[in-house]
Amino acid sequence: MKKILFLFLALSALASLVPAQNVKLDVREHVLSNGLKILLVPKPGVPRVVCHIYFKVGSINEKPGITGIAHLHEHMMFKGTKTMGITDYEKDHALNVKIDALMDKIYREQFWKPGGGDPEKIAAWTKEYDALVQEEKPYIIKDDLWTLYMKNGGTGLNASTGNETTGYYVTLPSNKVELQMLLESDRMKDAYFREFYSEKDVVMEERRLSENRPGFFFNEQVNAAFFAASPYHWGVIGWMDDLRKVTKADLVEFHDSYYVPNNAVAIYVGDFDPERIISLAEKYFGSVPRGPDVEPIRTYEPPQYSEKRMYGEGPAPTSLQMMFHTPPDGHSDAAALDVLAGVLGSGGGGGGRRGRGGGGGSGRLYDVLVKEKQMAVSVSASHRGMWYAGSFRFNAQPRLDRKVTPEDLEKEIWVEIDKIKGEGVKDEEIQRIKNQSRARFIFSLSRASGIARSVATAELNRGWKSILTDLEALEAVTNEDIKRVAAEYFVKDNSLTAVYKRLMGR
Repeated sequence: MKKILFLFLALSALASLVPAQNVKLDVREHVLSNGLKILLVPKPGVPRVVCHIYFKVGSINEKPGITGIAHLHEHMMFKGTKTMGITDYEKDHALNVKIDALMDKIYREQFWKPGGGDPEKIAAWTKEYDALVQEEKPYIIKDDLWTLYMKNGGTGLNASTGNETTGYYVTLPSNKVELQMLLESDRMKDAYFREFYSEKDVVMEERRLSENRPGFFFNEQVNAAFFAASPYHWGVIGWMDDLRKVTKADLVEFHDSYYVPNNAVAIYVGDFDPERIISLAEKYFGSVPRGPDVEPIRTYEPPQYSEKRMYGEGPAPTSLQMMFHTPPDGHSDAAALDVLAGVLGSGGGGGGRRGRGGGGGSGRLYDVLVKEKQMAVSVSASHRGMWYAGSFRFNAQPRLDRKVTPEDLEKEIWVEIDKIKGEGVKDEEIQRIKNQSRARFIFSLSRASGIARSVATAELNRGWKSILTDLEALEAVTNEDIKRVAAEYFVKDNSLTAVYKRLMGR
């Protein structure tokens, strides 16, 4: 940890001498005939390659009734294909046909009929289902994907689902990249969703664990109230009622719509021969049929015309949230909002990607509310520009031992906001955030996995070169820009304020 901190401090000093225009990324592109884009970032040295594949799909591509399906699909992609994870596909498939038919009868009885249907019928069908599951188990090869990767020197096998993208990751020796292409093209083309119903229970248990965190339900409702219409209205985990009712047919339709080569980017970072990678990609991924063109989301967040306020209480610590709508990623005001979040909160940004600011031990709000006035335990500011919406957020916890309330902190934050609207910020504050942003970006280039994630996800939205242009936009931010965006977006009719108070005795 000390070595990483020392490297970052050294890079911070170096970054102040390196103009944003001089920061470069060596990325080679190749597009297959089916639309899959291959990105190559050669880094000679250790003979290993970070292999990531990202799909342009996340929770925003869901709709009411199937929320949480993108995350559930991520889980199911580890359950094998027609040839992987199974000893006898034909026998397994025959059992799955019976299982699906039984679960369809249970679903219709339980959710289509008033009162939850006939419990005796459901119990009998559930008993049949349990017997079929036991009959299927001998055919399933558990963790087959991971075992294959591990036997071939693979590390870091993982996946993640976000609002806009889903990614699958592994790092392999340079001479084993062909294995990744074989397995990932197989998962794209012939995924087979066995053990769907038990895995859905696993995801629902994840949701329950989240629900057990103090303040979870309140924060979920705050987010739903802030994003009233757009699909950012729900979280990646989805609503519990939708998780209960989502069907395998829903999952297959979702897979066929979004997990297609023309909706994906594969990226390779490490020590390899680019021509060989391209040849292998043509061989394996090139055989996957192109899918239908994917339509962007339809419902954007409409303007907010009046202030929103929410109040909650429970076992979580007393806190204040203040949220303001801002433009999506790539808007001309995004860079100024990023810098402002760094000045108010802590640190700064990640060199070209949206989601900046923070808490910790620095920033104007920390200096005023924690150190000087001793009114807050913690305070932070952050800006996040997502693909189709943005938000600027303040979070704070009051000093209850000094009789400070969330409303007291709210007044103080508005005082600081009004100061910035009138005076802006100091030039040295702006420069500090710019230097830190460049340093973080340069530091991210030292990690192959960081390059893979930032380059590929940027490519799916505005193109990978936007990472560099965002850094240049940050460099161009002036104090007048800061004053202008503060005046435009920090208004009460564009805000949601959430006050949460801990109940005594909890």
